[in-house]
Amino acid sequence: MSEVAATLDLVSPFHLRCDAEWTVTGVGRSLAKHLGAEVIGRSFDELLEVRRPARADSSVLERRAGQILLLRVRSTGLDLRGQWTTLPNGERGVLCSPWVTSEEQWRSSRIELTDLGPQDAAGDYLVLLTAARQQSLDLERLVEEIGAKEMRLAAIVENMREGLLLLADGQCIESANRSATLLLGVPEAALVGQPMDRFMRSVPGSAEDEEVLEWEVLRDAGREFRARGSSYKIRTPKGARTVVLFRDATEEERLLEQQREFLAIVSHELRTPLSSIQAPLGLVASGAMGEVSDEAREMLEIASRNGRRLRQLVDDVIDLERLQSGSLPMELQPFPLADLGQQLEDALRPVAQAEGVLLEVHASGEGPGHGDLGRILQVVVNLGANAIKHTPPGAAVRITLTALPEGLTVEVEDEGPGIPEDLRQRVFERFFQVSGSDRRQGGTGLGLAISRLIVDQHGGTIEALSGRSGHGSLFRASFPDPRGADA
Repeated sequence: MSEVAATLDLVSPFHLRCDAEWTVTGVGRSLAKHLGAEVIGRSFDELLEVRRPARADSSVLERRAGQILLLRVRSTGLDLRGQWTTLPNGERGVLCSPWVTSEEQWRSSRIELTDLGPQDAAGDYLVLLTAARQQSLDLERLVEEIGAKEMRLAAIVENMREGLLLLADGQCIESANRSATLLLGVPEAALVGQPMDRFMRSVPGSAEDEEVLEWEVLRDAGREFRARGSSYKIRTPKGARTVVLFRDATEEERLLEQQREFLAIVSHELRTPLSSIQAPLGLVASGAMGEVSDEAREMLEIASRNGRRLRQLVDDVIDLERLQSGSLPMELQPFPLADLGQQLEDALRPVAQAEGVLLEVHASGEGPGHGDLGRILQVVVNLGANAIKHTPPGAAVRITLTALPEGLTVEVEDEGPGIPEDLRQRVFERFFQVSGSDRRQGGTGLGLAISRLIVDQHGGTIEALSGRSGHGSLFRASFPDPRGADA
């Protein structure tokens, strides 16, 4: 494309170039769409009709240089307004703009906004109509996309296995999906407008701020079952709403009960043979059954040590299941803080000395602790043993006990490698262990899970943090005193 042609196409994409005999030598990109193929070499009169001045043809145009012309594309009926001039290379350049004076013309022209050039945007009706059409198309496309998304969302909601209720102000049901109607045994028309607690009642102790909520579902047929799910707030064009998701937890409860029974049976059945194994091993290793070689004594010690680990695992599993089922009672009562500190020293000092770790226990406060002393001791020993296990020789583990009127706070800080931030919640899961940690002694992977359950039953909290010095770990557990400041 020549420089002249490129300039004309930029300024007037509806331009036409002809030689001195009015034979077409070039055409603008937008006009080419309306003229069709095989344009070059054809005569001006074949392609365009001169409508003003009336009954004019290309021969008349010789006297009309620079004057306003009204042209029509013969093949499509598109009207053009323009003028012609002699170009520097001797060609005749016809510079045009679409001439649209009605919406009907605009619709039939099929002109896009991108077809227009700078001179086409001088307040012509076409520009407004084309822009409006483009906005209309964009809006139509947006509505279609939103409609498609709404249809997909509605299909997901309608076919999900969990029941879904949308609650308006006052906890009245505004809508329900198919699973909700099947679980409640009530058609949607009978649910809408009714309070939720007519069909589902919160289980005592299931607070709204908990991650998993429980309800008792009351069906008209008299069948009741336990439902489990969640609830959260959303904003809608009609205001705030509450979404309730729930499922039938009967099968979950049955499977969990079977799991607990299985673990309880296996654990109890393992205790007796383990005791029968450990006792003879101890007698043989002590020499009570005769002299034992050093090699044999070493093997007996390995067997005895692993027997103790297996017995600890069994005890932890039993404790865990009893805590989860609520069958392990807590004796909540005041106890001297000094008793807890002394028992910690007795339990952890030999372990720390064997590992070459310095153990520091500090107790302070305005009164006694309150809770189940044995279970609180179990928590702090678990935390302290873990800290010692992951602390290098020569470093220190610090245990701080603080008793205040509002309750007891326990902090256990070590100088080990620490726990990555994204794993500090997971360390309280059953059998979870941080990979790559220094584990000079074996463990069951249940100690922290048991500790969290004990703390929960005291109404307290437990968390894993980074050490105050920037390395190591800090575990903090709280055991609130229900008597409060009046204790």
